[in-house]
Amino acid sequence: MNYTVIVPFYNEAKNIPSFNNELINNLKKIDNGKRNLEIVYVDDGSSDETFNELKKLSTNTVETLIIKHRTNLSQSAAINTGIGQSKYENIVIMDGDLQNDPNDLAKMVSEFEKGTDMLIGWRKHRKDNFFSRTLPSTIANFIVRLFSRSKIHDHGCAFKILKKEIIDDFTNWGDFHRLLAARLANNGYQVNEIEVKHNSRIHGRSNYGFGRILKVIIDLLYLKFFKNYKTQSIYFFGLFSFFSFLLSILSFIYMLILKYFYATSFIQTPLPLLVIFLIMIGLIFLFIGILAQLIINQDSKNINKESNIKEKIYFKKN
Repeated sequence: MNYTVIVPFYNEAKNIPSFNNELINNLKKIDNGKRNLEIVYVDDGSSDETFNELKKLSTNTVETLIIKHRTNLSQSAAINTGIGQSKYENIVIMDGDLQNDPNDLAKMVSEFEKGTDMLIGWRKHRKDNFFSRTLPSTIANFIVRLFSRSKIHDHGCAFKILKKEIIDDFTNWGDFHRLLAARLANNGYQVNEIEVKHNSRIHGRSNYGFGRILKVIIDLLYLKFFKNYKTQSIYFFGLFSFFSFLLSILSFIYMLILKYFYATSFIQTPLPLLVIFLIMIGLIFLFIGILAQLIINQDSKNINKESNIKEKIYFKKN
């Protein structure tokens, strides 16, 4: 079996030398002479020295493709670019911040080759701040398991191995990397998990927090009702929809407080009408976003993904 390792980077210049050395050493462990291996590093429009650090990897002993996006798009967009440029039938996805441990690669490959469509890591013992990273992830994973067929513990783990053929236009919409396991499970593919090591972040900072919960909820709504389409701009309308629903809930709670603690009848305030109005506005925003995205998707297949790429450098195996 052959593998393309795809690693997106965004402002991770200080992590690149150590990560690359560890990855190369671990790729040697699975290179049994019968496998073809390549690395695709994607710089997602970094503003630091990330691309310059990547260009120093010309001595790699594994074929390496370096790609730079013109602007910062997203982690999913960087992964999608890597998949589009990959040569081999199996894809390994990792974060480049050294929190995913390359030493787990051999174990992951061995488990994947036992037979599955996708294998995802489970960071059972996370080394992140509990309130800013672990708690939001726990809530998001609970919501995903509740509303999808997936039983995976850690949908947010970036360490994955999957067959490239199962990625299609019905799967890679929006921030597809975040709910990829759930989306594939919903499409009937076999998705397994394995416990992996999780390291503390040494350099740089994470860009994720409680905001991911909102995106997960919107993703799940789209997955539940319109799973045969992909989305990106729905998050814009979904944000307005979310706050409208939130305000309606708060208004309803306040209405109950007035009723049961201050003996104020519902009809003495405009709150019932306000609650209904906010719910309707939330639904309108949500469905405007969905309809707008479906129109956009009609032309999405004609978009030249090469236009996102500013520069490509290929290093042959040394």
